[in-house]
Parts: sequence; C-alpha cells; structure tokens
Amino acid sequence: MDKPGIRPGIGKIIEIPNLLKEEESKGRDLTYGSLFELVQLLTTGALEEGFDNVKKIPRNKLVNLLNYLNFSEGEFLVVFQHPQYQELILRAIKPNPCQEGIISGRWISPEAIGESLKDFEVLCFLIENNREIFLARTRRVEIDAQGIELTLPEFAFEIIIRKTNRYPCQHIRAEMIQDGILFPARLDSFSVNAFQVEIFSREGISLKWINSEFPVQIIFKEGEEIYYSRECKIVKQRENLYTKTLVLQPSHESIHRFKRREFRAPRPTLHPSPAVYYLHPLIKKSFKLTICDLSTSGFSVEEEGESSTLLPGMIIPNLQIELAGTATLSCKVQVIYQKTMEERIVKTGFTILNMSNEDYIRLTNLVNKSMNVNLDICGSIEQDSLWQFFFQAGFIYPQKYQYIQQNKEDFKNLYRKIYQNPTEIERHVTYQERGTLLGHISMLHVYGATWMLHHFMTTPSSRHKKVALTLLQQIEQYIIDSHYLESTRMDNIICYFRPENKFPNLVFGGAARALKDPKICSLDRFAYLSYPMIPDPHQGGLPEPWTMAPTGPNDLDELAHFYNHTSGGQMIQALDLHPGVLEDDRLTLTYHRLGFKRERYLYSIKKKGKVKAVMSLIKTDIGLNLSELTNGVTLFVLDPENFPFEVFLRAFSQLKAYDERQLIPVLIYPSQYAERQALACDRFYDLWIFGVENSDYYFSYVNKLFSRFLS
Repeated sequence: MDKPGIRPGIGKIIEIPNLLKEEESKGRDLTYGSLFELVQLLTTGALEEGFDNVKKIPRNKLVNLLNYLNFSEGEFLVVFQHPQYQELILRAIKPNPCQEGIISGRWISPEAIGESLKDFEVLCFLIENNREIFLARTRRVEIDAQGIELTLPEFAFEIIIRKTNRYPCQHIRAEMIQDGILFPARLDSFSVNAFQVEIFSREGISLKWINSEFPVQIIFKEGEEIYYSRECKIVKQRENLYTKTLVLQPSHESIHRFKRREFRAPRPTLHPSPAVYYLHPLIKKSFKLTICDLSTSGFSVEEEGESSTLLPGMIIPNLQIELAGTATLSCKVQVIYQKTMEERIVKTGFTILNMSNEDYIRLTNLVNKSMNVNLDICGSIEQDSLWQFFFQAGFIYPQKYQYIQQNKEDFKNLYRKIYQNPTEIERHVTYQERGTLLGHISMLHVYGATWMLHHFMTTPSSRHKKVALTLLQQIEQYIIDSHYLESTRMDNIICYFRPENKFPNLVFGGAARALKDPKICSLDRFAYLSYPMIPDPHQGGLPEPWTMAPTGPNDLDELAHFYNHTSGGQMIQALDLHPGVLEDDRLTLTYHRLGFKRERYLYSIKKKGKVKAVMSLIKTDIGLNLSELTNGVTLFVLDPENFPFEVFLRAFSQLKAYDERQLIPVLIYPSQYAERQALACDRFYDLWIFGVENSDYYFSYVNKLFSRFLS
C-alpha cells in the first residue's frame, strides 16, 4: 500500500522537514522520513519516549511563542487529514493575539481556498523556528472562509531538527552553474550547513540536466554585488512542474583570498575590544559581535555555533568596526575561515577587501599604538618641531638649504598642508618619545601603482639605528597589508638613495645584491645634475635629422627592449614607461582634486625616425620631495654612443619646464652615459624597486638585518 501523500496547499510553506533534514541523526535523537511519519509519532504518543532532541514545553510558553508570531507578522501551519484517504493537507495561518485555551488565525490567502475543509480532521499545528519545530495536538473549534479557531493543548513538543539556525531569505537572486549550464535561481532559506534554493527553467534549458551526483557552483547576489560564490553538494531535491527545489551543502574549507605570505602583520588583542556591526547580506538581519584579535589586514570574531551565520567565502559589502567611544570604521570584508574552538563556539576570520584611506590610517594607528605608543601614522605634526628635526637630523644640509631658502615660504605652506591633514597621495610615520620627534619616514604616490619611500631620517644618537629599524618595520607592515586595498594602488615601492649613504645602501641596495633577481628587487644607477634654467633666445630647435615629438607606444616598446637588455629590472613598469599608461591620468586628477600640482609629459628624441632617447618630465609642487626627484626631467638614453648631449640640451630648452626655479634637476639613465659625455654630475642615485607581490623575499632579508642590529 502506498504511503499517504502530503499536499502543501495554499500559502507560504516554510519547508517540509524531510527535505530539510541535513544529516542522519545519531544516538537517541528522533529520526523521521517525512511529515506524515512525524505526525504519526505525535498522534501515537511516541514523542514522549525521551528523545535527546525532543522536549515538552508548557502551554504558557506556547502562548508566548504564538503571540510573538503575531507581533512579528509570522505564520504557522495547520495540518489537516482527508477523512477517506488519510492524505495530509497543510494550510498557512497568521495567528491573532492568543489567550489561554484558544488560538485563532486568518488564512494567508482566503480567496484561494478551493475546497471545503469542514469534513477534514485537524491533527495538529506546526511552528517552524530557526533550528527547531514546535508541534502541538489540537482540535478545531470553528472554521470559515476567513480563518480558523483551534484549541491549545496543555503542552507541545519542541523538536531540534538541525544543528544551526536556519533563516528565511527574500529577494536574494541566485545563479547555479553545473558543467557550463547556468540555471537562474532564488535563495529561499539559509543556514551555515545547508541552503534551500529554487531553480527555474528557461527556454532552451531543461531542469533534467541537473545531475545530483555531482557538485554545482552557486552564486548569491543582489544587483551587481556578489555575496557568495562556492561549490556545493546537492543533498536533497524536490521537483515541481516548472521549478526544482534543491538543498545544497556548502564547503566549510578556508579560502585563500590572497597569496600566502611568510611575513604578516601581527594581530594583537585590544582592550577594550572593538566590536563589529553588519547587516547579513543573505538573511538581511543585523548582528553585533566582539572582535577577538585585530590587524591592519583583518580580524576574527566568535559566535555561538548553533546561531552561526558566517561562511568561508561570504562577502559583507559594508561592515562597521566600532572603536572605543563612538568612532566607527567602514570596510568591505570577506570571511576566510571558520574554526570550532570549544563546545558550541566557532571562531571566524575576516580579511579586509577595501577601506577608505582615512579609515585605514585610523585602523593602522589603533593597531600599532597597541604595540608601540611611540609610533604614529599620518599624525598631525607641529611644524616648527618638524623643520627643526629635519635640520638637526642632518637631512637638510647647507647645499640643500641654499635651494630651499629661495622658496622657503612655499615649502612651509606645502608641508603644513601635508602634515595637518592626511591625503591619499602621502603617508608618513613618525617616532616620538615624550613629545620629542626622533624619527621620520614617508611615502609619496608618484606613479600609477608606485609609491616612493623618501625623507627617511633619525636623530644622530646612540639608539638611532633602533629607531630607524622600528620605522622600517612599521612601513613594512603598512605596505604588506595596504597594497591589497584597491584605494592605495600600491603595487611597487621605489626609493632613490645615494650609494655612499651606508644605511640605505645596506637596507635597500644590499637586498637587491643579496637576492640576485632583478624581477624581485632591482637596482639601477642614475646620474644627477642640476641644469640652469636660463632661456637662451639664440638657441634654436633641433638640427636635422633630429626630431622631438610626444612619445608613442612603439617608442616605449623600444625603451623596454633597451632596458631589459641593460638591466632586466622593474623600472619600466614602476615608472609608468609602458604603453598602457599613456592615456591614464587618474593620479594627476587625484593630485588636482586634493589641491596639489602634477603634470607629466613624455617626449621622444629621434634621428631619422629611430628613437634615441626618451624624456620624462614631471612637474609637481616645489618641495614635495626635498631633493626634487619628483619635479624634474629624467632622460633615458637608448643609444649612448650616438646621442650628443647638445641634442638633449636643445630639446630640453623647448620643454615647458621653466618655472620660478633657477635650477632644474635632471636624472640620466644609464649613468655611464654621463661619464662618456664627461658631464659635471652633482651626484649619483641608485633607484631601488621591488614589487610588493614578492614582499616575502625582501622582508626576509630585512628582518635578518633587524634581528642582527636589535639583538
């Protein structure tokens, strides 16, 4: 004899328990295969046999539960049985306020009730919660086209049917992909152990193509924002006429959002602990959790296992980190792991995907001051103290001051602007003890995805090496974590230093020499001279057959061939000397938006159509870099033996480089060209470059130095 069927009937059906069952129960837990079997267990009294996952609840708690359903606009199901065929029919009811002994309710869709239920027997009613269902025997008192009135029993049964809470979902669009076929779908309910999704058919796509023996890729999204995308197993399915309902089991394996790194920023535990607020992207419910540990790249929280709502791979577009007081930081995050710590406690780790520059600076200061109160990231600095420190540290020596004093008011105004309010184009780290500035290092956004370390100095004291290394460690940690943020555009780090300066030559040049791989860390030498900007009306243009014109893609390709032959380093990419950046002016627009000056021009000098040299002219505010390495001309000579310096001077005189300065800095690559031409160079600079993606190689070298100097 066939088992009696179940007809869901009219109204929203939360789920039939046999479809929900996520895994077989063990021990003395109640098990059942269908709603029909569960109702039989209720009517025969078998639910009172002491199952571990079943307990009685008294009438007063049942009344409170029903009144909460009324308050929250919830619903419950009434189970009817056909008088002849024993078929079960379910009807969804919105309860009215409940009194002792009687509960009444209204049909969800009274106009859609097609058959009379007066001859059907009422067996029980069912309330589904996050992890459990409540089942209660009842009798019908009154029934009509608008609703029903039922008796309340002395007690009901609470049955735990899943290990974690399950939540209904609304308006969450889904896509399911299996072996190249995309099926439109909708997320109906969510738990960390299983999703229920409804799959829709569409023209040319058959639901019969879904193979339940193999995994599928599920995507949950809203608009263009993707909240979750991961491979899942099909554990249950139910097919309707035009749709198919699937229960999918997600993976709990950790994800690896970014490349594995040996050197990572520490995650201290802060006191008091910050909290996080977020709206869960799938169930649209707000949560507040306490942070366990926090770094500049991520954090972890703890949840009760049974009420956990977070899954590895899930993206939360807008999460708030609440600091002490009322300050909050906003960020986009992704769950990367979840670990069971102890009974019913899970620890969840997040990585920060993006954050505004202002909030990231605040986060960095919060974390680093918990470890070293003397460090400050982009903090406001009293201007007299800053300039006094520059002079005392020997960074502004007499020759440099001779240049600065000619425009000292402009310098003062510019540095007041930089150091009073952090900007997107500059970062500075200071080391202060008891109000005295002892060390300083800063970075400047100089090319599209390249930042330049500069203005690195410490006071000449017995412990200046410790301060210097501490500053380098701090800037290292900042670089490691912040380069993944899209807002920073920090793919490359460069530094110009004079080879005779022992400390930078050891820290930067030594790394390049030790690693012996210019694709990881490169070193290129430039000659530097200051060219007097005295217009000569008698100097004409370039002599035949020399020409000068804006640099084109083919010219940059030729420059790349030359550089790869002579060096093989990373200068082409780092200094925006590849064709892809010719039309990219985002950095220039950022400078202008912030009230700073930046112009960049590329010119090619050719002989008979063949490129012999490329000039890069950058004009910024005077003093943005105190050595003016960001405010001058860089000459790349592709044919050192056949390029007269006189040709460069004539080309240079035609550039829009004239301003209030008497001297314009000129960097020349390769440096051997200056020697061949017997040029009176002021000094030489080594350009050090490393790609942050390969940070482990460089920081491995640097940390060995740290341990040696600080031991």
